[in-house]
Amino acid sequence: MVTPSGLTLKFVLQGWAANNSRRSEGIAFLAQDPATARARIEAFKDKTHRILICPLLDWSWSDIANEVAGVVTDHGTRVSRGSEVSGIVQVAAVLGTREATAKIKDGDYVQIICEGNEALAKIFEPIKNVSGIKET
Repeated sequence: MVTPSGLTLKFVLQGWAANNSRRSEGIAFLAQDPATARARIEAFKDKTHRILICPLLDWSWSDIANEVAGVVTDHGTRVSRGSEVSGIVQVAAVLGTREATAKIKDGDYVQIICEGNEALAKIFEPIKNVSGIKET
């Protein structure tokens, strides 16, 4: 995975890797609950390059997690429900960052890197002219 050209790294969040050796990247969208996430994801033309930023991942989020490139959460560990969900839907996930929903903004470009038990979410400045992102 190469740093996107022309983008500036804002910060890096550490968390637990739900899936060993998975990587993903895309444009962040925030959701506090599955219903909001479902409504917001329907507006996106390209769902495969979206990174869901949410408080936690459990079975109520599974259909949304199945439609995104990756997930970054505030809460969770390698043995949490979020780890189970991301493993079953085979999506890269960074769990338990403690501050993802507070620091990551809609439209930020996110790279997820999972290696062993640890994972990183690299957050870059937003890509200009991102379609499908609506304020919540």
